[in-house]
Amino acid sequence: MDVAMSSNLLGATFNRSSRFGRSKQHACKHSVNFPSRVSVKPVVMKMGKDKSAARDVSAKVSSIPMEGRPKEESTLVNDVRLQRPSLWAEQKVERRPARLRIAGEWYDASGWALAHPGGARWVQWFDGRDATGVFYAFHSYGPNGSTIAADRLSKLPKCDPPPPEELRLPNKYELDTNCSFQELRVQLEQQGFFKRSVLKEAWALGQVVGMYAVGTLLAYDHPVIATIILGLGMQQAGWLAHDYIHGRGKWCESMRWFGAVFNGHSENWWLQKHSLHHAFTNEEVKDHDIMMEPYYYMRPPAESGRPDSPMRKYQHIYGYPLIAIMYVLWRGLSIKTVLRLKHPKEQALVALNYVWLFCCLPLSVSIGSVILGGFLVGALVSATHQSEEIVGNGDEPDFVIGQFRSTRDAETVFGPLETWLWGGMDTQLEHHLFPTIPRYNYHKLRPILKKWAEAHDVDYRISPSTTILSDNFQTLKTVANA
Repeated sequence: MDVAMSSNLLGATFNRSSRFGRSKQHACKHSVNFPSRVSVKPVVMKMGKDKSAARDVSAKVSSIPMEGRPKEESTLVNDVRLQRPSLWAEQKVERRPARLRIAGEWYDASGWALAHPGGARWVQWFDGRDATGVFYAFHSYGPNGSTIAADRLSKLPKCDPPPPEELRLPNKYELDTNCSFQELRVQLEQQGFFKRSVLKEAWALGQVVGMYAVGTLLAYDHPVIATIILGLGMQQAGWLAHDYIHGRGKWCESMRWFGAVFNGHSENWWLQKHSLHHAFTNEEVKDHDIMMEPYYYMRPPAESGRPDSPMRKYQHIYGYPLIAIMYVLWRGLSIKTVLRLKHPKEQALVALNYVWLFCCLPLSVSIGSVILGGFLVGALVSATHQSEEIVGNGDEPDFVIGQFRSTRDAETVFGPLETWLWGGMDTQLEHHLFPTIPRYNYHKLRPILKKWAEAHDVDYRISPSTTILSDNFQTLKTVANA
């Protein structure tokens, strides 16, 4: 097949009336036979709760030889099977090929990858792939509040496609789905889903500031109450900082410091870690949110080929209690990042949090609130991914299809308080597909996305929150006993 023809088809989707304005029509209809990376139909199955079936399919795809992959990635995938991933290891960054297709055009991002705010690795891992879905999901392209990323993209050198043996393009099914999905994105732009509400932003920020203020005032006289209030505040501060990091436009960009001051979390560390999670959700090797061995195993070592640990057989017992150290771990990684990068401003912001934590609060309240906040975040965010399909090595779904395969929404069952605790992460699928949409618009988006998924025969997964938490425990237990 003519590679240029394949490249231009998705590009037609973004034939916008102005440079970064809204498109009214899309040319996504085609009858070309698209190249597939593998000789199987893309896995978008009505799997429901049959997690084992999902993993079996993923394992079959993972076993397919990796001919045609760049040498660097083949080495990465093979080597990682022989070692455990380390959360604390520094990642060596070096110049590698990064030829990406975005909206039908090929760009050479090899040099820019080294300066990419979200880290070089995930740009490099898209070498030879279509990055349209990822680009418009994460980046500022105009209608979502800013054109910074789109302006930068326009300045990148264009290039020819990689040789056929190095191409890893979506097959026809994935490309059709992505075309239709981008049409949905434009409809949401026109309906104002990406716009932020001044009142809702003020309410979200005011809640967090209020809980920190009240908790601090009560810390010495009522330490238990203060610990609970501050723990809840730290959880909500985490959700809010997360929203600011994803958001685009002047308001979110001006609030990127928030996570450092309120929770001691480095913006630079979070950007790199979270970008990988969003771009390669539940993909082994690349998504460190599921690569937490030897503490948590999502697949048995006999299946993954990685080293075992005597702790694995108890992971369902210590699993949820250990999640409580989530914020402690993130703080440690943040400190390591700010010291390594030597950014004076971020160092000062993180230090300000520790001044408050240890000079304004009793030690018991400081430690207790960090533990509680970390548990409340970790217990919820892990559940919507860990019991879903783990995408094995060698399987590289297109962005949109990959999110539907690896993410499940939670339907809250205990009313508004539980929904508030989830902080928008009960609509995890909507968030992963549209991370720059404000989180308070996700519940309004849910029925629209459900309808779109049904029309395109894509499995939209949602379960009661209690079922999701139970399934997550069962996943840990099943792997522990394997």
